Amino acid sequence: MAKAQNRQENKALGVPMGNVMPGPNAVYGFIATGDNKNSFNMYLGSVKRFDVYKDEKGNGNFKKIQTLTFPSSYTEFVKRVGEGTAQQIKNAFNAKTDEEAYRGLLSGDPKKIGFMFLSKDFLTGIGALWQDNDIKNNQPATTYKVVRVDVKDQESNLFVQKLGEIARVPFAKYELQDLVSTDSAVQISWATKLQGTPAFMGKVYRRANTEKAFQLMPSTTLIYDVADSSKTYYQENVAAGRLYQYYLIPEDFAGNQGLPSDTATALSRSFSKIKNISDFKIKDSLKGAWLSWSTLPNEGVYTGIQILKSRKSNVGFVEVATLSPNDTSYFDRAILPNVVYHYQIRPTLVNVKGYAMLSPATASIAVKNANEIPMAPQGLKVWQDSTAQVKLYWDVNPEVDQFAYYVYRGTSKDNMQLVSGGLRTNIYVDSLSNLDGEATYWYGIKLMNISQKMSDLSVLVPFKPLKVAFVPYPSGINARYAEGMVKLNWDNVIEKYDNLIGYRLYRKNKNEKEFKLLSPAIINLAYFEDSTATAGNAYSYAVSAVNTANNQSVLSPLTNISISGDQLLSPPADLYLLNKPQGVYLSWPAHSELKVSHVVYRKSSTETGYRAIGEAETDSYLDTSAQKGMLYLYRIVVKNKLGTSNPSVEKSIRRN
Repeated sequence: MAKAQNRQENKALGVPMGNVMPGPNAVYGFIATGDNKNSFNMYLGSVKRFDVYKDEKGNGNFKKIQTLTFPSSYTEFVKRVGEGTAQQIKNAFNAKTDEEAYRGLLSGDPKKIGFMFLSKDFLTGIGALWQDNDIKNNQPATTYKVVRVDVKDQESNLFVQKLGEIARVPFAKYELQDLVSTDSAVQISWATKLQGTPAFMGKVYRRANTEKAFQLMPSTTLIYDVADSSKTYYQENVAAGRLYQYYLIPEDFAGNQGLPSDTATALSRSFSKIKNISDFKIKDSLKGAWLSWSTLPNEGVYTGIQILKSRKSNVGFVEVATLSPNDTSYFDRAILPNVVYHYQIRPTLVNVKGYAMLSPATASIAVKNANEIPMAPQGLKVWQDSTAQVKLYWDVNPEVDQFAYYVYRGTSKDNMQLVSGGLRTNIYVDSLSNLDGEATYWYGIKLMNISQKMSDLSVLVPFKPLKVAFVPYPSGINARYAEGMVKLNWDNVIEKYDNLIGYRLYRKNKNEKEFKLLSPAIINLAYFEDSTATAGNAYSYAVSAVNTANNQSVLSPLTNISISGDQLLSPPADLYLLNKPQGVYLSWPAHSELKVSHVVYRKSSTETGYRAIGEAETDSYLDTSAQKGMLYLYRIVVKNKLGTSNPSVEKSIRRN
């Protein structure tokens, strides 16, 4: 039992990067001389080769198992690593020929190759990594030795290392940090708060809802330290409408694996594209209400259909049933006649990060009792308030099956006309614009119940408006600068008064005392574009209405606007980055005001300053020069004949 437990614990132990790294299937070793920290070429100077020896039993009997050399040409390097890795190195050095690429290998500049320095194929190809696959008889006493041989065949030990003396470091358990899923892609990040973990890569396993077992994904993830955390990031394209589960197993350079991470669940369906309940209907049935709706799509996103009910339209909803997502109807018998019931129905979704509750479909019904007529409303009061509006108030009827109140108005008791739509409240506001100041009006109220039965008219109340004839004026005016002009709009009082025919618009700048008429002709619309306004000025605008007698109203309230250079030219409000097969795709909100150019600036994690890499007239740009594995920062600067804007927000992305 104790041995089994030790084996289980060893599965969560790894080894740090070093001269000797024992793994489950092989022992690996780095060649690190320390002679030149600015080069990955360990063969600079007088080094000819490195010989690797192994003492299997630890009794001093060393046997040579491998000889490492630097490739004599780029052709030999290609034979060692293969065409794929060789082409990546050529791209890293921006080399057009094999000779240029080989000179890059000789120079050994680590900044040029980036994360390729962690590739076993690359390290083996330059003679910096050895591998012992014959480890079945290895034991703690097994010792490895690397001997450096110079051009004069003089030997010196680079290091001697016993397996039993190599420290074993526990793997940290990685937990889900973030998950984003769309119709076509899943993005996941795992992290742990512990540092010093031996993990440098992760293997991702996935299972779809149509699969029985988890499958190893072909691409691995790089594990890196950020501040006090160790993190990794995984992304893949997926089919829409599928349910996926993922977990991560961290792994060190030698292939030792840590404990699996917690499992992440993702749905490849954007929340905004999830179909909601549609065609929701309620019918009055014998002793109940019959609810029906259209079938939901057959997708794994749904777990059920929730039905809620209340006697009020906006509060007090309680759940009355939860159905299968395949159901399309429900019969509710728990109702009273002539009482309005409000229903809400919505799908319930799987518990996945990023999914909220969908908005419910709503409908209401009352099972009718056609024999009752509501009582006429009581307590009607009519008055004119300080805002020059006619206010009506009446007592709420005691019936529970109310549908709506209706307001009637007339110049006599025998000439009452309906002036309102259905009201769910006992307050109504009538506009004085509909009334003649010389006439006396009568108001009354009726109530309709759910069975569409109307009450008698309430006791009529007389009212004489206090109204002085005047030319109405627009209650407000708005101004904004766009497309090289000031665009103005105001309250269109012509729609409210038949005797108004147009407007006159006035303007003054900050140095003028008097307003000047901006347009000699009468303006027929409640809109005007002032193309004579110029940058660097502040303006005040006002508008008056003109009636059929050519009388003008007083000026409307003023609106002020200042036109500055910053207002004309500003960077994009945001910046969006996305990895695509061709490169890094940048997009931003379009500049709606002026015709501008967008200059794209970029810097990598190893660069100290930004540099321009391209220019776009539209609101997107594809950076095809981004190198795989590199972390980049981007920002946008807008320019035109007026000048150059400040830089936009910075956004970063790692090229995958």
